[in-house]
Amino acid sequence: ELSRHDRAFVRPSPNRGTLGGLAAYTNDAVTLCQSAGYELVLVETVGLGQSEIEICEGVDMLLLLVPPGGGDSLQGAKKGIVELASMLVVNKADGNLLPAARTTAADYEAAIRFFRHR
Repeated sequence: ELSRHDRAFVRPSPNRGTLGGLAAYTNDAVTLCQSAGYELVLVETVGLGQSEIEICEGVDMLLLLVPPGGGDSLQGAKKGIVELASMLVVNKADGNLLPAARTTAADYEAAIRFFRHR
């Protein structure tokens, strides 16, 4: 639906091996969209690691989606991307994943109390 909206511009930007989860020109693309009059620009990344924090330099708000469970659910709570997130959301919190999602949310809520506010 979004890609068909007349005020939306959806553009994939593969990072081509650049670390940080962003293509080398992503910040330029965001600036271009803002200059073209888009009030809201969403930048999606996938598979960011703890040290891949370049996304923070190009956005006003960092929303981090965390899946429920997944082994060491607090691995990301080490210094890095979780510490820099403006908002953390545990997704897939339905059906048989609801208990794991609640546990993951509680674990992160307890862990982020120790982070310094930015």
